[in-house]
Amino acid sequence: MPRLLRLLPLLLLLSPLPASVAHAWQQRVEYTMEIALDVPAHSYDGKQTLRYTNNSPDTLREVFYHLYYEAFKPGSVMDRRNESLPDGHLHIGSLSTDEQGQVAIAAMTQDGLPVEWDVEETILRVRLAQPLLPGATTSLAMAWRTRIPKLTRRGGWMSREGVEFSMSQWYPKLCEYDASGWHNDEYAGREFYGVWGNFNVAITLPARYVVGATGTVMNPQEVRCGYQVEFPNNGRPSPSYHDTIIAEPAKGETGMKTWRFRAENVHDFAWVADPDYLHRIAQWNGITIHILVKRGIAFAWGNAAEYTIRSMEYFTRRFGEYTWPQFTIAMAGDGGMEYPMLIMITGNRGQQSLASVIAHELGHQWFYGMVGNNETQEAWMDEGFTQFLTEEAMRNVLFPLRTNPFTGLDAMIYPWDDHPWRDVESTYGLTIGGFIEPLSTFHDWHSDGLTAREVYFKGMAVVRMLRDMLGEDLFDHGIRTYVNRWRYRHPSYRDFEKAMEDATGMRLDWFFNQWVVQNKTCDYAIDAVGCQQATNGTWQTTVELSNRDHVVMPLDLQLHYDDGTTATANIPIEFWRKPGMDFNLPRWGWMERKYRATFATPKRVEKVVVDPSLSMLDLDRTNNTASTGFLANLLPESSVGWWTRWEYSQPLEKYAIRLRPTLWYAQADGVQPGFVADGGYIYDRYNAKAGLYYNVKSGRVDYDVRYNSTFGLLGQQSRVDLFATNNDGVQKWGFQLTKKLPMPTAAQYSPHTFRLAAEREVLVGPNYPNALAPWSGGPSNIISFGYQFATLQRLGNFFRTDLSFDASFASRIQSGGERQGEFTQWALQSQGAWRWLGLQFGGDLFAGTSVGDPPDQRLFNAAGARSIQMHQNPIHRLAMNARPGFGARNHLALPTEGYLLSLLSNGSAETHYGRSLLNGRITVGNLNPFASLISMPYLREFDVAAYAAAGWLFPGEVTFGGFRTLHAEAGVVASADILELLDELFLPSAIVAALDSPAPVRLSLYLPFWASSPLLPKEGVRYRFAIGVSL
Repeated sequence: MPRLLRLLPLLLLLSPLPASVAHAWQQRVEYTMEIALDVPAHSYDGKQTLRYTNNSPDTLREVFYHLYYEAFKPGSVMDRRNESLPDGHLHIGSLSTDEQGQVAIAAMTQDGLPVEWDVEETILRVRLAQPLLPGATTSLAMAWRTRIPKLTRRGGWMSREGVEFSMSQWYPKLCEYDASGWHNDEYAGREFYGVWGNFNVAITLPARYVVGATGTVMNPQEVRCGYQVEFPNNGRPSPSYHDTIIAEPAKGETGMKTWRFRAENVHDFAWVADPDYLHRIAQWNGITIHILVKRGIAFAWGNAAEYTIRSMEYFTRRFGEYTWPQFTIAMAGDGGMEYPMLIMITGNRGQQSLASVIAHELGHQWFYGMVGNNETQEAWMDEGFTQFLTEEAMRNVLFPLRTNPFTGLDAMIYPWDDHPWRDVESTYGLTIGGFIEPLSTFHDWHSDGLTAREVYFKGMAVVRMLRDMLGEDLFDHGIRTYVNRWRYRHPSYRDFEKAMEDATGMRLDWFFNQWVVQNKTCDYAIDAVGCQQATNGTWQTTVELSNRDHVVMPLDLQLHYDDGTTATANIPIEFWRKPGMDFNLPRWGWMERKYRATFATPKRVEKVVVDPSLSMLDLDRTNNTASTGFLANLLPESSVGWWTRWEYSQPLEKYAIRLRPTLWYAQADGVQPGFVADGGYIYDRYNAKAGLYYNVKSGRVDYDVRYNSTFGLLGQQSRVDLFATNNDGVQKWGFQLTKKLPMPTAAQYSPHTFRLAAEREVLVGPNYPNALAPWSGGPSNIISFGYQFATLQRLGNFFRTDLSFDASFASRIQSGGERQGEFTQWALQSQGAWRWLGLQFGGDLFAGTSVGDPPDQRLFNAAGARSIQMHQNPIHRLAMNARPGFGARNHLALPTEGYLLSLLSNGSAETHYGRSLLNGRITVGNLNPFASLISMPYLREFDVAAYAAAGWLFPGEVTFGGFRTLHAEAGVVASADILELLDELFLPSAIVAALDSPAPVRLSLYLPFWASSPLLPKEGVRYRFAIGVSL
């Protein structure tokens, strides 16, 4: 009985906790380290005594340490992993010896007894001299020397901004041992997992350095540099109290200085040092805030303390207290990185960026810092949570009034919105592309950097969905429960799930299983809405919905009444009912694909919207809105704008439509006014265009109707195009299917594209043909298919290569209603580009041949493109629709297949059109002599290249004799992007955008000053020119 009485306080303490917490155990450490920094050598000597308590039920006979700096050398795990990624960028293999990291262990003991150890990659394995029993504590001591790597990833010496030491993951760090065993994961570049405990660290370095670190400075009067400053109010001030003191570190200090820090209840320790730091000090709620920034940009950090205090107060109020005594923000590292009580961020930022990164890394003090999930396995639990906290702080307390940056004409042309869904836009793109990976994927195991970053954005989306599913009050209560329950512990997502269930009363395993463990997708749709008035004056509203994908979710509905007011309804999938709703509808069983509910409303419902907050990752919202009425749902809910370039920022919840008048001219048809409506849905889906054009002179009405979208029947990266056009004298109808072979990662370019097309073309214009572009009368029916192979590779820092191949085949079936003949064409084209010694080299090769009797518009053009291709270019189409005499003096070229532009000077199409063509071209670019002349900005926009081309043209059949007639030329070409030139001329960008011109629009002047060809009246060096406009 006395023993039970002694245990009673402990039992009472544990009784409110769930069993998973009450019986949890975790290891405990106490580090004591002495560091002597050798600044010129970028190295240090270290001594460490580690008291390790084994709280597990297991006997340990060996322990493991992380030696992170061993990763920063050629051939390391991180180097090999980086090289295996399609978007790897660290280039560790290029580090010189003094830039590489190294950790050399000199001696180790356990409780004074020598131990054996070995190092493999980034892991130190120590065989204990005596077993460590459950509940026992041992003392592990070591001495080592570390060569600090040049800052490449997170930590090291000399950042890009000149900060000398950003010391993260810098010491031999004991691996965590938990219920799953040892977590001796090799360091491949991503996240961490450490043992909870205390740190006592002494750092000796030259006295001129200012130091910031995890923990509290224990000798402030000795090191000074502002740490000795005390605030006027020594008590615990109210949450609204804050002040800022700027401390100028002492100048001219010599000799060495030892800084002593102590940190309690942390799982890592980091520090920074630089002699040029300015130290700003603030205080809020008894917490000291240290800001270390280099003097040169200190003015840009004037609001850093205010951003920190606003965010800290906001996070404390919503998610629980910050329980450490200090928080340090240091200009250091290579971006933004969190450590307990210390964050490292780069300094050159605008105010919104500075506020955002401070909020993000401060948020990590809750999720990663005080609640320490295993980042290597469940990175979304800190990054997703923290990204959510960041956006909540930015929208509520830091920059709540973000307004449209565009005004006037720009505001009409460029769409803008600040909806929270924009925060997770990348998640939609990767999911639609089929590249998204489960959040449960180990962080280092993601396929590439794009999918690895989804721990931030899909993780935030999951947290946001949970918030909107539960409601903010219950959600915040659940988060506070989780933080208080797991502070200074290592939870898993199942522990988070349990905390939220206990706080809300809702079962949530189905939610986390779908959004974290699995990789399912979501698409709900409203099929119909009806509303009939009842005899008692109320309205009977019926909603019919369907689940068109795999994810099952409760649904929020927004009901729009006919008087302009709204109401809310919820369709649950569990027994739990969402509080605060106007209508709680019957459950929708997870196994049911269809749902129908009828309920009474006080007013007539005109429209119903699924998930009005846009928080659910529904991949297609064109079906999320429905209205009553027979014709109301013929088109999806749309945003309509005049001249609006929706492709810059398409809405998620609506189809985007652009309206615009057009004006064109053709010599044969006169002035051509028109009107175009085009639209599309985000991520290049359901794109449609309808244009009508009236030709004043000829009286003909032209049209251009198109549709293209993804094509699910052929799987990922497949598209379908449908078109019916009558443009400037040529009528075409047809379809095309394209299929790219999917690549394993989003960062890789798919090299294989297959194409199948069928079209009908007929000449209806009054003024064809001319010498510029011959065209045969009568209709042609064409079937074609093609294959394209394209690669994009980057070799080192100075080389880039692109290579593409294309082959297509066609057959002429009917002409003029009667069979006039058939033809088959083959074309093979290759292109390459690479950089060397600052020059841009290019190579092009084209080979095409015809069998049978091709129409004139499909004859190969040795001085440009086939007529059928030129007709697709509006500038060239304008010239094609000119009087026949224009072609005789034509110098307009579109050299996509034929590179022998000197043939244009002959003025006759017979000299450069034929049934077969074989030619090639080599270019050497970046030759603009004005590129470095700042005083001549317009000339600077021109690219200048030298080129040489040669080939053979066969007007009829290909014969061996035809190869005796070689056409060759050499010259220069100057080209510029017209839109960039207009920008240089200070033409408003909105006007350029309103022109609806694709980018880039390149204007090129070709000067083939030397030519050799029997088809030319005069060979050798002469003045010749050609003009090209490519879109």
